[in-house]
Amino acid sequence: MYRDDDVGQAQFVKEKVLDDLWWDKINYFIAFTDLIYDMLRVTDTDTPSLHLICDMWDTMIEKVKSAIYRHERKRENKQSHFYDVVYQILED
Repeated sequence: MYRDDDVGQAQFVKEKVLDDLWWDKINYFIAFTDLIYDMLRVTDTDTPSLHLICDMWDTMIEKVKSAIYRHERKRENKQSHFYDVVYQILED
């Protein structure tokens, strides 16, 4: 029924669902946001874990950097504008 209501929108959805490049972008997004989410989940407990947060934070940032640099096929000593933006958001 949705397809009959808006043919253009239905075609767009179909193209996205079948597009491998779209799913590669989704996997890339999940690759680095999942690391952030996992760190937040570990710290969201009733047990005292403040002493672990600094190490976990640094480790998480390094893993995010690795995921972004691996996707961009850049060496760690090169600059990634996207990583710089993500890093600034994480630091804020």
